[in-house]
Amino acid sequence: MEDDREHLDREQTIDRLEEFQKASVRAIEARGYELKGESYGAAVFTDKVNAGRRRETLRFIDWNKISDVADDLTRGAIPHTEYAGVVNSGKRTAEYYVRVHRSLGPIQLRVLEKYDWEADDRSCGHDFTPNSPVSSIPALKPSGEKKTVGFHVSSKQEKICVELSLASPTAEFLTSSWSVIPAYLLERGPRDYSLKVLFDASMDEENVAETSLDVVSRMIFELDIRNGISLILSPRERVRVSFDTPSEVPRIRFPKVKVSREVAALFSFASETLDNPPYVFLSYYQVLEHFLPMAHRRDALKVLKRELRDPFFDENKDSTLIKLMNSIERTKQVSEEDQLKVLLRDFVRADKIAEFFESADMKHFGNKGPISGVPEVTTHPKSDPLPTQVAKRVYALRNRIVHAKDDQKYDSIPVLLPRSTEANSLKPDVALARLLATEVLISSQD
Repeated sequence: MEDDREHLDREQTIDRLEEFQKASVRAIEARGYELKGESYGAAVFTDKVNAGRRRETLRFIDWNKISDVADDLTRGAIPHTEYAGVVNSGKRTAEYYVRVHRSLGPIQLRVLEKYDWEADDRSCGHDFTPNSPVSSIPALKPSGEKKTVGFHVSSKQEKICVELSLASPTAEFLTSSWSVIPAYLLERGPRDYSLKVLFDASMDEENVAETSLDVVSRMIFELDIRNGISLILSPRERVRVSFDTPSEVPRIRFPKVKVSREVAALFSFASETLDNPPYVFLSYYQVLEHFLPMAHRRDALKVLKRELRDPFFDENKDSTLIKLMNSIERTKQVSEEDQLKVLLRDFVRADKIAEFFESADMKHFGNKGPISGVPEVTTHPKSDPLPTQVAKRVYALRNRIVHAKDDQKYDSIPVLLPRSTEANSLKPDVALARLLATEVLISSQD
């Protein structure tokens, strides 16, 4: 087939195909896709559910790889539910896109190229890719020298092998969709990298997705701690937390809010991590945490003053002194969650919380919301006061993100992982934490 023609429609494309290619097209179309035609020498498919629509989804395959993609789809390859990648339980394989931390596009390519990869364990006796198990790309050198990027390692004991190489054609097809496919993309081919896991045939098909994610997490951890290579999984949907800007930007003024450098740094750090919602939430929680001792001291003083103002208080009676001592002891034993309740009660204006939930998505904060293991917030008149409900939810969410306490009561609460679906759903909770941190900062000026 000629590679220089820019576009052929479906009928023209099928007329030019060989029989094995037609069979591959039929296999792919049986999985919910439809051949749209050819562009720059690559097969272009569209999702049948969007076919013919104004913004239909386009996917492409190199004709030389179409049989591999068809075989993978026939064997059950599907996108991973949380991360950008593919699980093929029938073939006992899984693949996850990775990127160098805080690197995008060409920068990531340069970072990966700088490493001297020395892992090429062939003891497993197989390759992931039809040709070379690792990919070579032109190094960024005037000589045009090529440098191998990636590795292939295996464990005889666990009967598993792992490879870092260019993303497979099947992963590109299932995870990359476009409304218009740029010509340069078709011409250059895939440039993203993925970690691939292959299990022995004895692996239960139902466990491929979960176990492969565990293996990839272990691989990423060791690359970081042993090799100094910081890779992260790419979420299926990347979410960047954003906040509404004022309709009228306030006039710039000399700062009147007196805030310590430490608190200012914590609050500002949230804006540096907007692509990682759990980190944003924790930054605002740390602002709240900074003021917990102040709120606790104020509340303890209220209790002591109330006791001392009691007309029946008599410093000459042991019973009244013991009562005072018990009050002091109770203030010492207050948990962090209870301190947070006091902080929100005394430092956050109740009408501001009520105003927030008037325009909030209450389904998100309900008992069937996307974040599990945290209390709901409801405006039902018989429920706890809003500040108390909010304190319970914020503290529980903090524990799900940190989850570092060796305590049995947290055993049933799974950690909330960065880049996960739950993490990508945190925006309303992050907005609430930002409001609370702002309110506490304002009240602290007193």
